[in-house]
Amino acid sequence: MKIILKTLVALLSILILTSFIKKDCSVLKDNHFTYRNANKEVLVIFKDNKHVEYHNNKEHHIKSEVKWISDCEYYLIIKETNLPRFPFKIGTKIRVLVTKVRGNKVYYESTLGGKTWEGRLTKKKKPR
Repeated sequence: MKIILKTLVALLSILILTSFIKKDCSVLKDNHFTYRNANKEVLVIFKDNKHVEYHNNKEHHIKSEVKWISDCEYYLIIKETNLPRFPFKIGTKIRVLVTKVRGNKVYYESTLGGKTWEGRLTKKKKPR
């Protein structure tokens, strides 16, 4: 009985401590990131309330407005794109929730029309 009680107290302590750890999503503001799509690197730039993805060595782009809900949650509203076969229309609103920030990696969930998918951004050094 003592072992079960000690184990329960230890698990509860860990649960309480981890609930107080806050993820720092400020890394998203005014920064450069990359992610992989079809084995190609995509450059992502957050600047003020703008979000731009550059595909195919900057030949194609997706430009969006960022509407911040909180430090770790925002909407992307697509404003312009020249990416061939891009599945979303201008004005599409995608909800993004940052689930974890670990080192130079930002993990997130995107939701559109009831469908949710996970992704990961890797922070890059800003060009001078």
